[in-house]
Amino acid sequence: MAPPPTETDLFFARYQTPLLMGTFGTQICHHQYIKRAEPSIASSVKGAIGATNFPRTLRAGLGWGVVFLGLLTKITLAKQAIRDHTDPVLAQSPQKKPWSRLSEAS
Repeated sequence: MAPPPTETDLFFARYQTPLLMGTFGTQICHHQYIKRAEPSIASSVKGAIGATNFPRTLRAGLGWGVVFLGLLTKITLAKQAIRDHTDPVLAQSPQKKPWSRLSEAS
């Protein structure tokens, strides 16, 4: 039987929608901040030649992509842990045994 889900698993499974919406809202706010602050920051930094080849919005977008991927992975694993603990039949489904054939007696 699968081990019981942790408190963290229960938290992520229970509050998946607020977590995803809050993360998305934070991403939007961060994008707005980058778009508004980019000209003043870019003009003040003279020695950052390597960073100018890779735009800040793209770096931030890739970072947020990693955050969303990690969050969705954690939510999926939390829901799987809860499902496997509450339904032992689903937890053992990959270990299915073949149907035993009954010998036919004539």
